[in-house]
Amino acid sequence: MKPEKIRVTPDMLINDFGVERIENYFCEFDNDGDPLYGVEGAAPQIHQRHDHWWIGESDLCFTVDLGAIYQITNMYIFNNYDEHKPEKDKHDYGVRKVKVKMGTPFSWEYNEELAPEVRKWTGFETKYETQYINFSFNNNQAPSEIIIYGYKVRDIEKDVPERAVQTFKKLDKFVGMNAFVNDADDICRAVTYIREYHPWLWTVVPDGENTSIAMSPSLNKAWDFDEYYSRMKRFGINVCPTISTHSKRTPKDLSPNSWAPENFLSYACMLFQFVARYGSNKNIDPSLIKVDEGQEIKIGMGVLDAVEPLNEPDGTWLGREQYFSPFEMASFLSMCYDGHEGKYKNCGVKQADPNFLMSMSGGAGLSYSRLKAVEFWCKYNRKDGKLPFDVINAHCYCGKKLDEKGVAELVDVNLVDRGDQTGNIFVGVSPEEGHVVANFDSIRDWRDRYYPNMEIWLTEFGWDTNQSYKTSTSAHAYAEYTGRQVQAMWLVREYLLLSSIGVDRAAMYMSRDCGPEETAVGKYGSSGLVRFPIEIAANNVIQGNKKDSFYYIYTLKETLKDCTFAGEIESTNANVKIFKYVNDEGKAKYAIWCTTSDGTKVPGYILPVGQGEYSLVEFGFEQYKGKWSNLENNNGKVVVNVSECPVFVVEK
Repeated sequence: MKPEKIRVTPDMLINDFGVERIENYFCEFDNDGDPLYGVEGAAPQIHQRHDHWWIGESDLCFTVDLGAIYQITNMYIFNNYDEHKPEKDKHDYGVRKVKVKMGTPFSWEYNEELAPEVRKWTGFETKYETQYINFSFNNNQAPSEIIIYGYKVRDIEKDVPERAVQTFKKLDKFVGMNAFVNDADDICRAVTYIREYHPWLWTVVPDGENTSIAMSPSLNKAWDFDEYYSRMKRFGINVCPTISTHSKRTPKDLSPNSWAPENFLSYACMLFQFVARYGSNKNIDPSLIKVDEGQEIKIGMGVLDAVEPLNEPDGTWLGREQYFSPFEMASFLSMCYDGHEGKYKNCGVKQADPNFLMSMSGGAGLSYSRLKAVEFWCKYNRKDGKLPFDVINAHCYCGKKLDEKGVAELVDVNLVDRGDQTGNIFVGVSPEEGHVVANFDSIRDWRDRYYPNMEIWLTEFGWDTNQSYKTSTSAHAYAEYTGRQVQAMWLVREYLLLSSIGVDRAAMYMSRDCGPEETAVGKYGSSGLVRFPIEIAANNVIQGNKKDSFYYIYTLKETLKDCTFAGEIESTNANVKIFKYVNDEGKAKYAIWCTTSDGTKVPGYILPVGQGEYSLVEFGFEQYKGKWSNLENNNGKVVVNVSECPVFVVEK
């Protein structure tokens, strides 16, 4: 058969490294000509790379899944590397060597190194029959474009399940926030779910299989986690600890096999000890429990049901040593989940308590491509081929970037703004303008088809109340709303939107400000529910400084905690959105608001509710459960004044 150019599209790419726009190496298909047959095309462009300083020094690796078995005959590489350029400029110009592997992933039978010539298409004969092609090269010396030639040998049947219909769950663990062991009790009571941060070295003495824990008190003697988790359970608050490592990540070998599971033995053994203590499995041999000197051995306390190992390990801003590639992440999670399928004993969450939930590490952004790469590693490195976690977990901050010309681009500020020194301005936008629902589309579709029992959590979102344009996630005042009111109503609107797509838990960031609201510029310094200074009385209650958002979230929690989402109600006004919820008694609750952020109001909106008596619940400052008033039911309809601040219509 005559070899032809094989079009490589973004959906065929598995990004082993996890960063960089690898689709750029195949993006000029129609302009490249046909070099195998002497047809000249346009010279490929050099695409901008490296969103952080260290990435260019790293080896980039990615895999092409052709989706069928192909006979690969040739490859052409366009190399912009110029050996005559000054040394300081060489990183801008391309590749010296490209490693190409084909065959079975992770045991590649074909393994060759190609050395293209300078500033021209260089052809190589690469005869091999395969579904997968793996490329790797130094990122600072990346090629401009790659062309693959061959022909299809046979199709591969791929089972694409029908998308499962998700059943909405009760929202008793839904309204959450990021918080800390030393937050006051009344802040904690604003929610039903807490994502609690603490670094592992507060409570862990890492030592491989001999790793021990110190929880009551912690190693620094400052915190009693037994007491904290037990107290939150008494309050009806579900705590999921995020056991982070801050700038010192878990031990990780940066050799070519940096994703070997044993690299993460100490951390995974810590999780076994942690879950054995706080989970509900009492049938654990006490001789397996390792606590620090002076600590009491406890088993199956039953105060927790979930844990999250690490926070944002895909963050690139701390450098290569702290960054986890998707394959490193998959290996880490495999150890944390079950000791890499039980290869390592007394290691991992499931070997301590099979019913305990383990979330994947909360990602810095919503990334389906990263999940796909983790899945790829598991397919070929775990005997069961399954994902080693129970929860898909990510972060998303709605914002936009304004360039020097005032042109706006919607962005996830958490990913894009890293101390930008240009003239760009970053600001927060509403969850509707930020398309938070659409952002979940690809992940939800993948989950519903292949992992229908897996939960989805959004464990960081939010806005700052500092009004400076140096604060990139600021909820700026507009119309008659103050910045604090905008933060409060955008938070409520995002919770409502997330509940409508079946997100199981949502945690705003975060419980308290990091410093004075007026000077907390940048990101997240003023994103709390309580302003600085944080003054806690002897009865563990905050003295003043609660923001509007504290009361709004408290009201939301009280209204929805006994409810299940029942559907969206068709609106007669394009600016108005209406959600219906049903509580344990079958009573209806409606959330209604304008989705705009320009001061829009729709007075006298007629809401059909059916027969019965209804109350209006409005959010307000210093109103823990909202401001309640009676509504007149006129033949199954009530009249509501709708604004950009949601209200509830509640059946009595």
